[in-house]
Amino acid sequence: MEVKFEQRLTELKAEYESGQKILEDIELKIAELEDRKKSLSETLLRISGAIDLLEEVLEEKEDVKESETTVETRTITGSVEVPNVMRQPLEKAIKTLEEAGLIAGEIIEKKGVLPIGVLAGDILRQEPKPGTKSPAGSAVKLVVAVKGKFLPPDRNSLCDAYSDRI
Repeated sequence: MEVKFEQRLTELKAEYESGQKILEDIELKIAELEDRKKSLSETLLRISGAIDLLEEVLEEKEDVKESETTVETRTITGSVEVPNVMRQPLEKAIKTLEEAGLIAGEIIEKKGVLPIGVLAGDILRQEPKPGTKSPAGSAVKLVVAVKGKFLPPDRNSLCDAYSDRI
């Protein structure tokens, strides 16, 4: 009987060592997969930012073509040219619009990954587009860049200081 116990003990020890090796292999593979996941997430984040930037660049080029054809037909007495306030901080953009004879209209926050070179609080888009003519005193809609994860509560958003202008 004692021999059977010793034999069983030897078998269990061998099984335990085999299980430990398998566990170590699994832990190494999990660590490798987590590293790959982190790397992929970072790559996707960069790609997302590049997509946003390229979409903005393409939209600006399209808008320039559009404004070249529509500026001539929009010449109305008492109209002013809409200045380009994209990539400017919100406060500076509002001042630029006021100096041009326009006002800031609806201000919208766009959450998410910011395109390269754009900081939280900068203008991403504007409507009407830069270079077009608008009646003096009319409103310009602004889209402000904000980081989704770090966005303050709605009551303390970037747009609050200007909410009475909307």
